[in-house]
Amino acid sequence: MKRILLASASIVAFAGAAAAEISFNGEAALGYNDTDAISEADEDQGFYWDAELGITFTQELDNGLVAAATVTSDVVDNQLEGDIFAEGYVLSLTSETAGLFFGDTDMAANLRWDGVSEMAQDGFSETDGETVLRGDFMAYGLDISMSGLVDDTFDGNVTPEDDSIDQYSIGVAGTFGAFEMSAAYQAEEFDYSPALDLEPPFDGEPDEIDNGDFNPNEIFGISVGTAFAGADVDVAYARDMTTDEDSAGIEVAFPIGPVTLGAFYVAESAQDDGYGVAVDYVSGALTVSTAWEEVDGDEDWAIEAGYDLGQGLNFYAGVSDAGDDYYVAGTYELAEGAQLLVSYGEDDNDDSEDEIGDPEYQEGTTVEVSFEF
Repeated sequence: MKRILLASASIVAFAGAAAAEISFNGEAALGYNDTDAISEADEDQGFYWDAELGITFTQELDNGLVAAATVTSDVVDNQLEGDIFAEGYVLSLTSETAGLFFGDTDMAANLRWDGVSEMAQDGFSETDGETVLRGDFMAYGLDISMSGLVDDTFDGNVTPEDDSIDQYSIGVAGTFGAFEMSAAYQAEEFDYSPALDLEPPFDGEPDEIDNGDFNPNEIFGISVGTAFAGADVDVAYARDMTTDEDSAGIEVAFPIGPVTLGAFYVAESAQDDGYGVAVDYVSGALTVSTAWEEVDGDEDWAIEAGYDLGQGLNFYAGVSDAGDDYYVAGTYELAEGAQLLVSYGEDDNDDSEDEIGDPEYQEGTTVEVSFEF
């Protein structure tokens, strides 16, 4: 089960020059899972443990700008000895209306794009280990971002590239009265090599980056959303200009008391059209989500529910992946920032990779205690 840790860092001030600030935060987990590993994704079998640390530095400059640096590190990961190499690093310089970011930060197109569910041609590159240089600013009521990838990868001869800026992208988002819009563009980039990187300690061989979210193709997209007759309506168009394929979709969400009805339809040029419906129910302690969709001829459906029993105890159950996955689970809040999880999950077709259902539970029986600091 993949846990996304240290998603944000709080700021805690201490006495220092010109409002200098520093903060530490982290997460830790200890668990047991009774299944044997059947793939590289099933890393947490038997006893497993991990701990991560985040450090954020900020400094208010005399001209009103704020300089900041955030570093996250995997301190312990299923080994008693730690690996303290930084897993994430972002350096930023921001004001109230603009910002400059460098490091493991979002690419501009992906940051601002807001499309329709299951569009095949809006695959803007997502950051997962790459180094990004991005600038944000506000103008005429629009949030505008521009970015480029810093090519610090290594080729097959373990020779460093020229640190050029690759795959420029731009994203724009804004609100005009009752309408919300977004537009995004990324350039074609086949010179960048995300499959090769070099991490210390240097052993003479390049290491692989497993990032299937990098897309070298040139892509453009535009979307508009509004509220109409009590319903939220979004329409979007995306085109992969490298392959000359496009997607055009519409999505509607309509609340009726505790129930929200949803539906989407996407016309595709390169595959079968996609469509789906969803019904969500939220009332008091009970939450129920149901969804059905057919995308490129593949049918999928899920029914998932949660119930708050009070006193920090919650119960969850669900069937997903067209009935091939199912789970039951319970969580108990031990204290602020501390939680006990007990879950049981089955993945009949072995394709969920320890991410069963929307909560992404592990296969088999799992008992885990986690802490946030």
